[in-house]
Amino acid sequence: MIMRGLIFVVFMATLLIRAESTVAQQVAIPLSPQLKVIIEPNHVVRNGAYVQGQVLLRVLLTSPFPFAAIDFAMPEIAGARVITLIKPKTRTIHFYEKTGYAHETRLSLCPETSGILIIPRITIKGEVTNEAGEREFFDLSNPAVEIPVHPINSALEASWWMVADGVEITETWTPEPDQFRVGDTVRRHVKVVANGISVEQLPHIEQSANQGYAIAGAWQDGKTDRTKTGLVAHLKQTWDLQIQSGEVMYISPIEIHYWDAVANQPAVARLPSKRVEPLVRDPEAMKRNLVDAAMAKHQGRRLGVVLLLALPATACFLLLAFIFLALKPTPADRRLIAESRSKLSAVKALAAVLRWSQGSFGLRGARSLSDLRERLSTAGRGPLDTLEAAVFDGRGRPIDNGAVARGIVSAARRGRLRALFCRLMTLLETS
Repeated sequence: MIMRGLIFVVFMATLLIRAESTVAQQVAIPLSPQLKVIIEPNHVVRNGAYVQGQVLLRVLLTSPFPFAAIDFAMPEIAGARVITLIKPKTRTIHFYEKTGYAHETRLSLCPETSGILIIPRITIKGEVTNEAGEREFFDLSNPAVEIPVHPINSALEASWWMVADGVEITETWTPEPDQFRVGDTVRRHVKVVANGISVEQLPHIEQSANQGYAIAGAWQDGKTDRTKTGLVAHLKQTWDLQIQSGEVMYISPIEIHYWDAVANQPAVARLPSKRVEPLVRDPEAMKRNLVDAAMAKHQGRRLGVVLLLALPATACFLLLAFIFLALKPTPADRRLIAESRSKLSAVKALAAVLRWSQGSFGLRGARSLSDLRERLSTAGRGPLDTLEAAVFDGRGRPIDNGAVARGIVSAARRGRLRALFCRLMTLLETS
């Protein structure tokens, strides 16, 4: 029974802590517009800041009514490097069953000198729209804030000075150290994550050579993330190490000394020395690896040859396909040939040709054969002349409608093929 009672008490206490934490993370909604200038984190408020350390500044404007206008310009802060973490923006907030509005900006301040860092008076003016739909003017200000800034602490035993809220350093190997062999070139990846500083503030990381291996190459990549809780530095350092001895060796450690702003004391992020015993080189394994590499290279070459041969074949296939499509009779072509098989007068044959022209060339509203002459080659103009003579000479002499239709269609196909080649040449010239 006693044990059950203790468990119940612990459970209820956990619930209360979680509830208090949730409420603390929420923003209370005031009865009228309110301005707060908040200094973070807690260890800065409690102990002060350090030179090149981070001070977080929150400018928070809250209101129960939506903002109609906001006039705010951040004053210049002397003696500090200022980085905007969150640009001024307005959002909707909720507190229990109430809804309000918040306008906030967050800054990261890095003091450059010791002494007193002064945050000047901050003033925000603007208007809100009340429940009645009327605009209400507000003029709010916060008094200047003074933050003590400590100088460099000699207790940090390092050739550099770095203040951070925490530093984490991890590593990976390719291959794993238990797979090292004499003659191998292995790769060591070291990742550093530091809170409260930019990547430029991180010291240069050294990977010293040691008996049994040499540094074959080194490079790094870094970036700085801007979060609502401050700056976060990310650094990736890579070394290529050449294993030169089969004896037991020790990979030299990597250490980053810094001043822990949270604990207010020196600290070190460290990768300890690593004991490595390289494996004996296996001639048969080396032979198999060489054979596998040669086979892979040979297969790659075969694939390259296949692709090299396939490209011209594919191009030829596509060209033939385009030619086939260009020469393939269109629905308008087939309709004209079908109509030519019936005994049509010259006038009706002319009407059929004009309808065909609209389907083949899009000559909307064409009234005469002259519109077609400019579209057809010389070979197609002969049948057009025959048809035109039969319509307008007044003799009513019969004509071979089939021959006229075939001649016009054949000329149109050649014209489409010629246009296709012109487009292909244009594409080749521009590519």
